[in-house]
Amino acid sequence: MSGAVSVHAITAADLATVATLHATSWRRAYRGILGDDYLDGDLVAERTAVWREKLTDGVGLGWMVRVDDTPAGFVFVRPREDARWGTLVDNLHVLADYQGHGLGRRLLHEVATWCAQHAPDDGVYLWVFTDNTPARGFYARVGGAEVEAVEQLASDGRVLPELRVSWRTPLALMDGATVRL
Repeated sequence: MSGAVSVHAITAADLATVATLHATSWRRAYRGILGDDYLDGDLVAERTAVWREKLTDGVGLGWMVRVDDTPAGFVFVRPREDARWGTLVDNLHVLADYQGHGLGRRLLHEVATWCAQHAPDDGVYLWVFTDNTPARGFYARVGGAEVEAVEQLASDGRVLPELRVSWRTPLALMDGATVRL
């Protein structure tokens, strides 16, 4: 991948772009995990409604990565979501054509930097579907530890197995998310 990479904070003006990125990412990454009827339905409209609420509730914040001004992915966090585990990485998505080029690490580095400044003693965590082996491999490569297995209600209405992936501190995440050249 060649091109200028930029990262900016997500605002309400990014609603349609984030919803489209989210739906596109889910349709590829979650095929065989979430139901086909759900993924093939009007996922953009459903994600738009979800993101309208997320971007206006004032609880979370996020960043979008672009390559040559083309949206390639985003991350969204909910600071101090859990008293024990810390800040929740609520969403991390990089479109398939841009994966493997350090963009996911770049987005997680933004998270780690923010957390180090605003919640330095808290951990960082996320949930990943147990069957999402590519994502699990990525999180392991950036230092995440799978610390808990649960079954949770998924967006398609089914209960699915998920894993909590955790970093003890923002600095542990920052170390794992540093792009090594």
